[in-house]
Amino acid sequence: MKLALGLLALLGLQNAPTPPQGSIVPSSDRLSALPPRAKVAGLAGLQTTSRVRFAEEGARPHVLEATFVFPDRARWTLAPEGAKPGERHIVYRCGEAFFELQAQSASARLVSDAGKDDPQWRASFAAVEARRALFLWPEGFEWQGDGNLRSAKLRSGEALSVELGADGLPRSLEVTAERPGRERFDELAWREERGRRIPASLAFRVDGALVWREDVASFETRVQALDSFFLPAELRPGAAAADTGPRPTHVDVPRTHWLRVALPAETSWGQVKELWQQAFTPYARPAPDGWRLEGGSCVELDEQGAPRAILLRFKPGVGEPPSGVTSAREHGALALALPRAPTTLSESLAQLRAALPEGARTGVAFARFPAAPALDNGPFQLFLPIESEP
Repeated sequence: MKLALGLLALLGLQNAPTPPQGSIVPSSDRLSALPPRAKVAGLAGLQTTSRVRFAEEGARPHVLEATFVFPDRARWTLAPEGAKPGERHIVYRCGEAFFELQAQSASARLVSDAGKDDPQWRASFAAVEARRALFLWPEGFEWQGDGNLRSAKLRSGEALSVELGADGLPRSLEVTAERPGRERFDELAWREERGRRIPASLAFRVDGALVWREDVASFETRVQALDSFFLPAELRPGAAAADTGPRPTHVDVPRTHWLRVALPAETSWGQVKELWQQAFTPYARPAPDGWRLEGGSCVELDEQGAPRAILLRFKPGVGEPPSGVTSAREHGALALALPRAPTTLSESLAQLRAALPEGARTGVAFARFPAAPALDNGPFQLFLPIESEP
């Protein structure tokens, strides 16, 4: 199964032209042009995580993460379970622009920002709006009709059509348009979560052909994402700035499965390597259900850059994770690549904080090493997660 085909079918991008090299120019204009955030049905946004099983025989299960902030901000990430670095495929919507970062690509491409006169833009717009409509049902759209049929016009000129079941919830939702690549959700089962009825499972089809079946694992409405999260990392303000020496850059930290092992108070960097080995050893062999440690090592830092906890990163298997493992959604961060470092990371952390976007607040900083953790085991990377106010 080709990962790209699944997500390209999802957005109707099969025939999208590749823009000429250099056609995407890093600029803050796309962010400044975004409309002000506005709640829909009392929600500032939503995030869903789903397990996807492709119809193609032998295809690996995938994880689809979808984030929406209202209005006109969306980001979808599709990756195989246990994905290797760079194996994920991302689609961004930032206002009127749609971008795609293909798996293993170094930079994103502009799909379209041409508006409703462009067939490619209309297809991308409808695909994103269809999923938003499904998970917000019935809010956010002006539904018309009676009996068990409803429809809503999209400002792209296309429309969404819904068939309701006896319970008043959609049995199917589809894009109606005079073009190939029309999306349809059906085989819908619903559950109640956070005071709302949301899809629990569904089938996704394009032009009637089954693409995948999807089980919705989580539905969250407390979304913390800066507007820059909806632009490819290389297009975010300041990401392409040049300077001598290490300089903070915008990156995205993929979905991660962590086991946090707290370190004793005032642990020195000279002690971290031995304590990491003690934490690592019980998990050195893969579990029978496939959960195993990723390469390298990570250390959580306090406000001054001193080591506070060992972070063991796991690749997921087919069963339950080891006890204590928690999952973190994909999120934006500032990163600093460091050579063999001085005895403290405090100045480097201060450099990252000084580069934070306006309106951002920090998550918990961490350092990632290619092998066992030690400041003289370089080069390594320093990460400062960035979030917006809820």
